[in-house]
Amino acid sequence: MARTALIRVLLVDDHFVVRVGLAGLLKRTRACKVVAEAGAGAEAVEQYLKHRPDVMLLDRRLPDIPGEEVVARLRQADAQARVIMLSIDEGEEDIHRSLAAGALGYLPKSVGSSELLEAIEAVLAGKVYVAKRLRDRLEARQRRPALSPRELDVLRHIVEGGSNREIAVALGLSEDTVKVHVSHILQKLAVEDRTRAVTTAIARGIVHLE
Repeated sequence: MARTALIRVLLVDDHFVVRVGLAGLLKRTRACKVVAEAGAGAEAVEQYLKHRPDVMLLDRRLPDIPGEEVVARLRQADAQARVIMLSIDEGEEDIHRSLAAGALGYLPKSVGSSELLEAIEAVLAGKVYVAKRLRDRLEARQRRPALSPRELDVLRHIVEGGSNREIAVALGLSEDTVKVHVSHILQKLAVEDRTRAVTTAIARGIVHLE
């Protein structure tokens, strides 16, 4: 049966101009209406619980809490919450983390109105939607071995330029243990040295330079 009511959307982005642009895209679809807006994560949760929109369009990078945490809080409060992540981050790990947190969609902020509506309709139907040009990256991520939480800690320190000794002190580990973690990181990232590990981690969205 065809949907007759407009799809109620909550927009979440800390930049007013971006929200205005998204509202314009949604209006162009002639199928959606914006019922509320928010500029931060905590406010997004409040607005969702107040308005109970059909779909939330959520920026990954917010000034107070990460988008993934917003999704997790929403899903805890309402298991039926439908969230599409919007981001300038297009690394395979960014997509994976968002979907793992409970988002049902992932789109770049450069998305057009037709694909935006396609994603919204797919999510409303209970499907997962990833932007067409990002799907190969997600599939690649699903084939790769995941880094452990401790390996991620070590990798972040490598990206910051820490030596094995400095990482050992920072994480309360022995230097030999750090060397083992570094070896595993290089193997899992399929790179030969720390420099390539850094560039690969950044390119895939495993870590971000703030």
